[in-house]
Amino acid sequence: MNRILSLVLFSFVSWFFLVIPTSLSAQDYVPSAGCEKDPPPKNLPFPMDASKQLCKKDIEDKKESWYPTGLPLINSDPNEGIGYGARAYIYENGKKTDPLFYYTPYRMRVFAQYFNTNKNAQYHQVSLDMPFIADTQWRLRADLFLTITPTTLYFGIGEDTMKPLSYLDRNQPDGRHIVNASYMDQENNLTYFRPGTSSDPISLGGKTYSGFPQAPGYVVTDKMYNRYTIETPMATASTERSFVGGTVRLVAGFKFSNNIVRTYDGRLARGVDPLLGGEHTADVPNGKTRLTEDYEGKKIIGYNGGYVNALRVGLVYDTRDFEPDPNSGIFAEATYEKHTKSIGSEYDYQKYFAQTKLFWSPFPKVFDKLVVANRFGLGVTDGEAPFYEYRNMWGTEGLVGGLGGLRTLRGFKQDRFVGRAMGWGNTEVRWKFAEARFGSEFFAFNLVPFFDYGRVWDDEHKLGWKGYAYSRGIGLRIAWNQATIIMIDYAKSREDEQLFVNFSHVF
Repeated sequence: MNRILSLVLFSFVSWFFLVIPTSLSAQDYVPSAGCEKDPPPKNLPFPMDASKQLCKKDIEDKKESWYPTGLPLINSDPNEGIGYGARAYIYENGKKTDPLFYYTPYRMRVFAQYFNTNKNAQYHQVSLDMPFIADTQWRLRADLFLTITPTTLYFGIGEDTMKPLSYLDRNQPDGRHIVNASYMDQENNLTYFRPGTSSDPISLGGKTYSGFPQAPGYVVTDKMYNRYTIETPMATASTERSFVGGTVRLVAGFKFSNNIVRTYDGRLARGVDPLLGGEHTADVPNGKTRLTEDYEGKKIIGYNGGYVNALRVGLVYDTRDFEPDPNSGIFAEATYEKHTKSIGSEYDYQKYFAQTKLFWSPFPKVFDKLVVANRFGLGVTDGEAPFYEYRNMWGTEGLVGGLGGLRTLRGFKQDRFVGRAMGWGNTEVRWKFAEARFGSEFFAFNLVPFFDYGRVWDDEHKLGWKGYAYSRGIGLRIAWNQATIIMIDYAKSREDEQLFVNFSHVF
């Protein structure tokens, strides 16, 4: 099947499906209708809006004080290889005698992740989140990242990326031109040898040369045509001050990062003989990559990487009742990032981002949890931005990548569509069909059909309703002690299908 096969947490999920039938029957699970709330506490340190108070049933299941969660990470991906690692969480909820216990998902959350693959794709992170520090209206978020992605995908910048995928049959110059291709068909055909030309590079001794004349036996492959390597250590932090009963927040923060970019031009890659196919492979030079073509065509800057530092400000309106897994409410934010050489950045540009998330329980007296969730987002990059920054949109709760992949258009590869202006939306229906308790651990199980859509524009003044890319799918969410959300999503689009297993809701 043409898809990324993700097995993150697979053993955990399998165990649950084996255990649940013996521990929980349909008769055991009786939904409690609606979102009843206790009378608001009278000794709050500052006023809180009624919309921010948790449902009574959520308070009953919420753990007190400190507790850990965490799982091993196992992943198999044809692009990034076989991976392994772990993510561990520590939560501090406080006591039920604390009046803020009824309004916060937690008083502190820390998590650490280590992940690596046999192709050296690494994703490491340490994260801290502290709402209402010392019973004040301030919140602190801080993150340290190290990502090394040797096979980062690059399909170009701008509206041209919206065009369907295409390829030449068996990668031959005189081959039939195939349009509306699937991702895997394009990838497989780019792997075949083709005759080398004087414009194709060869890497020798760490340097890249070109100009070699076409000759019998001189062949190259385009296996890595849509790929490059980027290594990014990054530190981010932000502080928030809440107003209007906790529904409005002002946010200020920073980002410091270094980006090390390497291409595959001229480097050896495993290609396939176009005549014999199958197991007839050899290591041959990779041809010129799309990234190099765009750089030489003066379509992009940032080809050699560099430091990207920014100051950030944001405004948030938030009436969600429970941040990690809302039943109702609105989350709307607008953010601005200024990247400037005055704080060590090698580039001067700015980014604007806005998104709205809507959560609605249409039948609270019938279903314990049936939530219709929608998100709409728009990001604009203005100025001389490096190519790898167009894909990054800063939200106050975390970074959002280019269109495609886990957090935006799930049926397309990560960063499939990237441009100056990027707009997208997601619709999900989240239905809790079962819950279970094992000792002191509480689990809720939700079925989630979803629909994603989005597109990019070269000019934000020409936004419209035509030419969108779409994907759809079905997912499972497992809420572990309410605040740790395990997600399993299968998505399909016109050119790909993918299976994701990860943490937290998509939005």
